[in-house]
Amino acid sequence: MKSWIAVLLVSVTAAFAAGESIAQSYPTRAVKIVVANPPGGQTDVATRVIAAEMSNILKQPIIIENKPGANTNLGTAWVKTQPADGYTLVVTAINNFGANPALIKDMPHDPVKDFKMIVQTIASTNVLVVAPDSPFKTLQDILKAAREQPGKLTYGSAGPGSSMFLFMEMLKSMAKVDIMHVPYQGSAKANIDVMGGSITMQFDSMPGAWSLVEGKKLRAIAVSTAKRHPIAPDVPTVAESGVPGFDAVSWLGLAAPAGTPDEIIQVLNKAANQALQTPSVRDKLLAMGTTPVGGTSAEFAKFVETQVATWKRVMAAVGIQPS
Repeated sequence: MKSWIAVLLVSVTAAFAAGESIAQSYPTRAVKIVVANPPGGQTDVATRVIAAEMSNILKQPIIIENKPGANTNLGTAWVKTQPADGYTLVVTAINNFGANPALIKDMPHDPVKDFKMIVQTIASTNVLVVAPDSPFKTLQDILKAAREQPGKLTYGSAGPGSSMFLFMEMLKSMAKVDIMHVPYQGSAKANIDVMGGSITMQFDSMPGAWSLVEGKKLRAIAVSTAKRHPIAPDVPTVAESGVPGFDAVSWLGLAAPAGTPDEIIQVLNKAANQALQTPSVRDKLLAMGTTPVGGTSAEFAKFVETQVATWKRVMAAVGIQPS
């Protein structure tokens, strides 16, 4: 018995030492972060801001590589196939790690099983906007009209899986109204059509819409989150406006292929949290209309599981099946 215990202790000590060695040596070369979106958008820009500071902390270059396509599944699935050594990461978002399993029948990856979560990096609010001369002054005005004439009102989005689409479908589900979806290649063209009256509304990201609201080119109706946004304290939440319990947030994070050692995940988590707490990084993210988040890898893993379940439930409620 004593011999068996001694062997066990030696094994545990060796495993611990190996983990410590990995954590101390990693990284020894450049780390690649894949952004499954085109360059220039909020996902790309925010990730570059955070990655630049993480590079300083880790003392190794961090290379951002954009691999857009297939509603963010192209780049995400590619990362899944890479070595689980901490040198290839992927940006997680509300589509590729949240809603896509509810929208796409043959998913090339499982957000929960095929990856290890590192950290949630940012969260951002969306704002429901209409034209400045729209007859709709409140969310209740919109809901009343939608109930009186089902399917007549329209909303724009950057396509299925985008936060604009998801939040509006959640609103339709919870308020039990029928509003027609009009997909666009991006939110900018949809906002132009909202201004011109071609479509009724859009649930755009705060960074994408707020300058247009401030310029009196759009009117803000409500924000998506449970609390009012600091830069828009006079704009009520959807929940305050008659849809109790509505709370929807857009988000980003980082993940690595499944099998990546926990010690490496923790090194990356620590570096990301430190970067998010750096004043210059926080200031840049807040100026974009986003909120730095951070936290543990376990917290983020639980959050992603909840997101996948939430959007499956919402899509089922509005009759959207994976295709």
